Amino acid sequence: MQDTLSKILFPIRDQHLTSLKTNFFSKDQKIIGAEHFKGLANEWFQSTQCNSLHGWEKFPHVDIMLGCTHFIEATCLRYGWKIQHLPNEYSYYALYGKGSTTIDKLQENVPLIISLPTWQYCDIHPEWETILKICEQRNIKIHIDGAWFQSARNIKFDFDHPNIESFGMSIGKGIDLQWNRIGLRWSRQKSIDSITLMNKLDQIHHTAIACGAYIMNNVEKDYAWNKYADANKRIADRNGLQQTNSCHVLKDEDNQLWGIGQLVAGA
Repeated sequence: MQDTLSKILFPIRDQHLTSLKTNFFSKDQKIIGAEHFKGLANEWFQSTQCNSLHGWEKFPHVDIMLGCTHFIEATCLRYGWKIQHLPNEYSYYALYGKGSTTIDKLQENVPLIISLPTWQYCDIHPEWETILKICEQRNIKIHIDGAWFQSARNIKFDFDHPNIESFGMSIGKGIDLQWNRIGLRWSRQKSIDSITLMNKLDQIHHTAIACGAYIMNNVEKDYAWNKYADANKRIADRNGLQQTNSCHVLKDEDNQLWGIGQLVAGA
C-alpha cells in the first residue's frame, strides 16, 4: 500500500467541515423553532440523490433526536431492554451487557434493532431478505439505525414494510460533524419514550437545533460522494483496494475494512 491507511474508520475531514464549527460558535445565531427544524431536516435527509429511499410517507410521526445512540437508547428503554440485535453491531449493546442474537435464533415478539447500512458491509445486510422473512414469521418489529446513510451511496431501500416500526438518521457519521449528532426519527405509530417526551416538552437544546440547521444549510446531504468520489477511487486504485458504498471506507480482497477519511481531502 502506498498510503498510510487506518483500521480506524475515521470520518472525512476537510477545511470546509472544520470551519463550520468555528464559524458557528464565533457568530451570533438565531434560535430555530423545533417545527421549523423538523421540516428543514426532513427535506434535507430525503434530498439524497446517491441513494434511492422510499416509504417515508408511511412514517408520519417525526421527532428530533440527539443522534442515533439516542435512537437506540430510547428504543431499548421503551422495551425494558427486551430487544435483540445481530452480531457485529455497535459496542453500545455490549457495554450494557446485551449479547447479540444470530439470525436463526431471533426470538418471537422481541423487537430487533438493526443498522442500515451496516458498518461491516457498508451496505444493506447481505441476509436482509432472510431477516425480513423471519421477522414476518415471528412477529418481530424492526427499528432501523440509519447513522451510516450520511456517507452512503447506491443503497436502494423501501422502509414501508409492516414489520418496520421506526428508523432514525443523524448528521454525525462518515463526515466530520460528530460534534453535533442531531437527527430525526421517523415512526409508523406514536410511541412514548424519551425522544417523544423531549420533543413534546421542548427539551431538545435550542443550540443543538440551531447548529443542526446551520450545518444543513451549509452542507448538502450527499456532500461526501459529490465532492470526493474521484478521490475515493484514486486512493482505492493506487492501494489495490476495492471501493465500498461508504465514502470514508475501502476494503481489501479479504473484505477487511480500511479507513480513508483522513486522506480524501488531499488525494
